[in-house]
Amino acid sequence: MIDFLKEHQAFIVWLLPIVFTFAGVWLGAKVQAGGGVAQAKAAKEAAETAATATLQAVREQADHAAAAAHAAALHEQRISAATNLIRTDRAFVRVLHTMFREPDTGASTPAYDELIHAWGVLQLVAPVSLATASTRVLNAGQSLQRLARQRGEAYWLYMRLTGVSVWRPEYGDARRAVEALDAFRAAHAADAANMMAMHDAASAALDQLPALDAEQASALLSDCMEPEIGPRLDQYWREHEEAMKEFVSCARAVLSVND
Repeated sequence: MIDFLKEHQAFIVWLLPIVFTFAGVWLGAKVQAGGGVAQAKAAKEAAETAATATLQAVREQADHAAAAAHAAALHEQRISAATNLIRTDRAFVRVLHTMFREPDTGASTPAYDELIHAWGVLQLVAPVSLATASTRVLNAGQSLQRLARQRGEAYWLYMRLTGVSVWRPEYGDARRAVEALDAFRAAHAADAANMMAMHDAASAALDQLPALDAEQASALLSDCMEPEIGPRLDQYWREHEEAMKEFVSCARAVLSVND
């Protein structure tokens, strides 16, 4: 080995700088390549982080837009539901007023059905406070409807008797019938001993009115066995008006309607 080195010393001396140069270049290239990989890795990680952040921002923006759209749609639904409840309630009330002034035509049933539908829709979209207020409106309307169906006919018949003008030929008979009905109502309320006599007298007075048929006369006599309707009717109308005012006030608060 030593002899080989001695024999080729000149060649080896010439070759070593080349080897060292190549090794240096290779090592430098390797180091540079390693740095490039690290740099590329760092760039990739930075890009992924930026993409994740951008995606998160897009998602948050989309969620915000969706929430805003949902809130706007719900607001419109609540306005529509509240408006429809007010509309159907007014239509229902108009029918009830009519039932206390003239014969029942059956119009209260479809009007009531529309009110129930409007109330049901509002229950689905309204907050608890507004839903509760709407139920109070519905309950007040139902009380009026029951009273109208039970005593509306007798009420408008009685008011028609009391409204007969003095110059009309039937005024005397109508006046006597009203007085007899009032006497029977008072006797029934007091559970007086002559209650049946008052009933018979009122019945006889009604028989003198040819414009009344047997069913109408029976309705008037039966109604005399109930308390006077006037105070209760006024109370029910007042309760309905108060319930509607409360509903409108609550709806304005829920819908952020400011004066």
